[in-house]
Amino acid sequence: MGASAIAGTITVTSPDHAQTFAYGEMIWHQLYLERRGLELAARITFSNLPYAGDDEPRRNEPFDFRFPGVKFDSALRTFFAIGRHGELIPVARLRSDRAFGWIDLAPGAKIYLLKESGRVTAILTATDYPRVGMRWIEMDNNFSLQNVLLALFRELRVQPDG
Repeated sequence: MGASAIAGTITVTSPDHAQTFAYGEMIWHQLYLERRGLELAARITFSNLPYAGDDEPRRNEPFDFRFPGVKFDSALRTFFAIGRHGELIPVARLRSDRAFGWIDLAPGAKIYLLKESGRVTAILTATDYPRVGMRWIEMDNNFSLQNVLLALFRELRVQPDG
């Protein structure tokens, strides 16, 4: 677990880790309010879908990742993290009613899923300004055909924002 900040930027690494398919992929994700600590959490489902077939039936595995220190403000219906200088940085917002609402990442937030031989670490980053691009980013260090082709053609190089 760890959190760091650079003027208007925060990073929160979930203390939770998952062990899933080394060559699988994320097929579903959802943010939710972790009731005990009123903190932000993510449920992420990984699947062996890319290589499922007659020899290997499809399997899906859901995992939960908590983001300690990211607290919910019910009056503003927003999850905040505290920046280096004590500023509140919005991380996510509740779209509708608290009991049944959907939670979306704030415009300055992204979640990185770092996979190392199937071991997953979730890292939440957020800034106090909007960011473009994908919000949920899966980064894999496996030497799969997909990763080798991406490296060869230098496409879709996704690096964490600073």
